[in-house]
Amino acid sequence: MDRISLGEIASLVGGRVIGNPGREVVGVASIEDAGEHQIAFLASKRYVRFLEECSARAFLVYEGLSDTLSTQVDAVAVDDPYPALQRLLVHLQPKVALPVAVHGTAVLGPGVSLGAGVSIGPYAVLEAGVTVGEASIIGAHVVLGAGTTLGAKCRLHPQVVTYQDTLIGDEVTIHSGVRLGADGFGYTLVEGRHLKIPQLGRCVIGDRVEIGANSAIDRGSLGDTHVGEGVKIDNLVHVAHNVRIGAQTLLAALVGIAGSTRIGERGWFGGQSGAINQLEIGDDVKVTVQAGITRDVPDGATMFGFPARPRSEGLRKEASLAVLPRLRARVSELERDVNSISRKLSEAGEGCE
Repeated sequence: MDRISLGEIASLVGGRVIGNPGREVVGVASIEDAGEHQIAFLASKRYVRFLEECSARAFLVYEGLSDTLSTQVDAVAVDDPYPALQRLLVHLQPKVALPVAVHGTAVLGPGVSLGAGVSIGPYAVLEAGVTVGEASIIGAHVVLGAGTTLGAKCRLHPQVVTYQDTLIGDEVTIHSGVRLGADGFGYTLVEGRHLKIPQLGRCVIGDRVEIGANSAIDRGSLGDTHVGEGVKIDNLVHVAHNVRIGAQTLLAALVGIAGSTRIGERGWFGGQSGAINQLEIGDDVKVTVQAGITRDVPDGATMFGFPARPRSEGLRKEASLAVLPRLRARVSELERDVNSISRKLSEAGEGCE
């Protein structure tokens, strides 16, 4: 791996050098794992406890924690550590050169159109009428259904499958096992039988989207399913038919969004959270881990629990539940007191007769 000096790192990430700007490192690692010639990353107070045993002699450190470092080490201090780490990792990431070629085992149907610089791996299948933009990379065993359009500079990892007429924008990354454009879960009950409703829409993926391994996004029934620009989807996520997800939204692992729900821009869904069908979820909404949305959500809300409530309301509910055992005991005690008083009053009344 190429060496890079702390002075170069500071220029790259907009940081301040503490100590020797000429010190060179050969990679980045966590504070627990960093070796002597790597730069360790320190962004949170909870990791300061590892400093004493850390072998690294250089750190990329949050400015607010720079005073925790020994004077015997050098560092680059930054105000915003995670964007700085991202820029450094992108710079250091090994560049993998793939052949600009169609592998001999790939199958191309009639009318397939390939842009300049496309790479297609072993046993990939591009059905009739598929269009692939320039400099896109298609991994082994990928299947692009008839009429699929794939934009420029995309990366499809092995065993991705798109169904007919899927539309994918530019600079999209799709990880292994993803299924795009499968039929939505649409049935109607007729004379005691579930009859399938044909799914005639498309699955439309915007520019600069990333979709994690083994996620599934269904095609629309009447109209399309839309995933907006810059959306990032984790592994094992399901997006049902006719869902619309606004730009720059994040969906963590095991999220499920039911049919025809609309999610605004810049949303955030925590792991194992979800939403029922036909909801309107506003912009800048945060849904906490395992929360279940069952009603429309306004812009900017943070939702908690199941059924999901605004976070402040949900936390008050949880706090109330914690005191229920004491309240129950108190009510039981009061019942005993009331019963005792009632008996005494009854006995006193009988004595007066």
